[in-house]
Amino acid sequence: MSDKAYKRGLRRRRATFDADGEGWIVTYADAITLLLAFFVMILSVSDLNQGKIEALKEGLASIISGKEAVTPFNDIKKELNNIIDEHNMQDNVSVDIDMKGVRVEFSNFSLYESGSAAIKPEALPVLAEVTKVIKETTGKTYLVEIEGHTDDVPISTARFPSNWELSASRASNVVKYLMGKGVDKSQLKASGYADSRPKTKLEAGQSYTEEDRATNRRVVIYVRRY
Repeated sequence: MSDKAYKRGLRRRRATFDADGEGWIVTYADAITLLLAFFVMILSVSDLNQGKIEALKEGLASIISGKEAVTPFNDIKKELNNIIDEHNMQDNVSVDIDMKGVRVEFSNFSLYESGSAAIKPEALPVLAEVTKVIKETTGKTYLVEIEGHTDDVPISTARFPSNWELSASRASNVVKYLMGKGVDKSQLKASGYADSRPKTKLEAGQSYTEEDRATNRRVVIYVRRY
């Protein structure tokens, strides 16, 4: 075959390929495959940030549909904030979305008396409604983890030899309450951290103030996917 004949054949094949209108599909498919491989690689070497994944879903859905996206975590957060507003508990309870999922933080004052793990009677109505939201918006694919945190002041009683027992008991009592309201025990987890994970961090040479200690005493309810 002559060089001219070869070039004419090549031009005809290109024209036919472009005429079909499908040439872009190959490039598009390659790009999507590369993007998918990139995200799989990133997820495989990093911690799963569920809050950011929800935000990513929102952004993509908004771009595609042009409407505000609704995701499970945002639904839960909205319902819980409504409850907090109704009970005027904004100073003692907060809700946000972080890398674990939906994070509900109760100040120690709002749930317990000092040195006690018994849930205060006045806290039960709010906790009951929080439990209702969790029960109605989550299923078997969600984990509800309760964390108990204390300050650094040592405790030593017959029931609570240290802050470890106190924090664990506080978290366990919230778990028992949720179970009593119908949340499946397979979805629940209780963890006591004593003062090992303070919310207020100290610089070298500093010591905690009473305000710092009050901030560190808290119970956190996480709602996240398995």
